[in-house]
Amino acid sequence: MDERLLNKLLKRKEEGTLRSLSSFEEMIDFFSNDYLGLAQVSHENNLSHGATGSRLISGTSSLILEAEKELASFFKEESALFFNSGYDANLGFFSSVPQRGDTIIYDELIHASVRDGVRLSFANHLSFAHNDVDDLERKIKQANGSVYVAIESLYSMDGDLSPLRKIQQLCDKHNAYLIIDEAHSSGVLAKQVEVLLML
Repeated sequence: MDERLLNKLLKRKEEGTLRSLSSFEEMIDFFSNDYLGLAQVSHENNLSHGATGSRLISGTSSLILEAEKELASFFKEESALFFNSGYDANLGFFSSVPQRGDTIIYDELIHASVRDGVRLSFANHLSFAHNDVDDLERKIKQANGSVYVAIESLYSMDGDLSPLRKIQQLCDKHNAYLIIDEAHSSGVLAKQVEVLLML
């Protein structure tokens, strides 16, 4: 994790302002948008389908927490976090994690959701020619602060694959953070295609 972000998190923890997800199941809801309790009404499969409000305010469900654990396991990661859409995930990440003075470098064909998040960020930002590792390296050398490189593994509009291994090696070489939008490849590409992605 970026050291400045880690320090901000530690400061919030010390001040008692660090927020985290909690589950408030089987309690009376006096704090969400579910004023009539309709989201809690049992359905045929006995699951609640309503959102009631922000997970940070009105809590999360054990089903979502379990699904996040399964997702983290699928990607072989420490944890995972659900957003209500890929658009909101990209908007949320890029508008909040890169800080003022940092640089976001994104593939010129990256999804519009990333571009919208980048526009909301206080970080510097620039694009590089599609899948052009040499152009990416030139842009990384121009960058200031922490550098975030944004790509898609499988580009939704063109259907071509990113040279992930080369980009990852480049990011490792320059201590840049690699952010990969997997929305169009996760659960779609078979295991044998992973070899193509890593070329």
